[in-house]
Amino acid sequence: MAVRASLLFCVFVSCIGIVTASHDPLCGLKLRITTSCLNYANKVMIDKFLKKTRGGTIKPIENNSNDLYFKLEKIYVKELSVGHSSVTMIEDKGIQWSARGISISVSAHYRYKYTPYFLHIEDDGGIDGSVFGGLFDVRLAVGIDSTRRPRVRMDSCNCAIDRVKVKFSGGISSMILNLFRSLVEDYLKKILKSKVCDAIRDTVDRDLEKSLHRAHISSKIGPKFLLDYGLQKSPVFNSDSMETFHKGIIYCRKNITQVPFQPSPFPPVTRNDKMIYAWVSGYMFRSLTYQAQRNGVLHKTLTNDDFLNSTVGFLSTSCKFGKLCIGKFLPQLQHQFPREVVEIELKSRKAPNIILVDGQLRLIMNGSMTLFVKPPTAAERKYLFTMDADMASSIKVSYSDGYLHSNLGKMNFNICISNSTLHPIYDRALNFIMQNIVKHYVKPALDSQGSIGLPLLKSDDIKLVNTNLTLTQDAIIIGTDLQVIEI
Repeated sequence: MAVRASLLFCVFVSCIGIVTASHDPLCGLKLRITTSCLNYANKVMIDKFLKKTRGGTIKPIENNSNDLYFKLEKIYVKELSVGHSSVTMIEDKGIQWSARGISISVSAHYRYKYTPYFLHIEDDGGIDGSVFGGLFDVRLAVGIDSTRRPRVRMDSCNCAIDRVKVKFSGGISSMILNLFRSLVEDYLKKILKSKVCDAIRDTVDRDLEKSLHRAHISSKIGPKFLLDYGLQKSPVFNSDSMETFHKGIIYCRKNITQVPFQPSPFPPVTRNDKMIYAWVSGYMFRSLTYQAQRNGVLHKTLTNDDFLNSTVGFLSTSCKFGKLCIGKFLPQLQHQFPREVVEIELKSRKAPNIILVDGQLRLIMNGSMTLFVKPPTAAERKYLFTMDADMASSIKVSYSDGYLHSNLGKMNFNICISNSTLHPIYDRALNFIMQNIVKHYVKPALDSQGSIGLPLLKSDDIKLVNTNLTLTQDAIIIGTDLQVIEI
């Protein structure tokens, strides 16, 4: 039971969550795991353990002390029940997992060897046994290791058994053992008490720790970026929740560099009605746009093939009657470069800004667009003109299936000519060019990335339900419940 509850707890801690803001380190992602989440984990794991264990076998139990060697093997579980179990937060210390009213009925094969002085007595046979009134209290201490993954160890364990009842069969000494059954029951009771805590410690300190060490602390975002959500510090425990603080920064995968700015403090939220809360800082989005700008991702040469409706030939200098192309709005191109195609160098002047203000998420971009045409007889492209543009749009965000998605609203822009070899260029032409770039390239490209989304609380074993999303000052707060996916 302790094994499986600890494993689900590991999933929650790796997800990839009340502590006041004064305790919070500056970071890009914070999780709050509430008591209701751990109680749900406890219930699921107890139910699964009972279903899997009943009618199954468990590992042999052996003890070798002084002159007596005793072993139970081929242990078949006929019945198993747990009266009550719970998970509680121990403020500033960790998690306590408790169970009461544990009863188990088994059949097994026993083997013993007794060798006091010159005597040598050994025998084997069958045994039916029952344990009543079992209980345990296990305290887990959770920290952070050198790889910024969660680390867990068993801090303390208390186990008690009310009584053990056995009946031996087979073997020459089965009648003798039954006569001294109360002594044997006390002996087995002592062994079982020590074995329970030993098994839990071995599971936590070895198996669970290995599992946590293999936990992912980063996720790829498309072919170019990486989201780092390794822990910043050890989890913080309150009486009703645990909070974990994650780096929450996005890097360029081929050039991992730090950003020249810090996260803002998270807004305080005291709600605990959901199983998990996630605070996503605007710092995460700013790190994405900074890395994109620094690594040239926002520098692109556009041709007709980059537009959604490329068959229209938007960048063609000539087009048929009834069609619209750049040559219709810049007639100089039709005369000087008939039946050619314009190229547009699209370049961001600075990192786009994504801001969260008054419950609204907005994108602000500043860039330049330089137009060229390359006649087939020319060695180099012919420079046409450069226009500067300021663009702004609202961003609608949603959360589903472990991903934070985005979609741009209407994009507004202001444009002006900064240099040109073509005269005159009217506002109507500039607006036509800009509207097509926004409609057929910029917005679809950004919406395409937004539909892929940022992986947050992503797990193949857990379904998120009853999810809501709140936009606050420089942070998005996701509140969600969980359902374990039955396999």
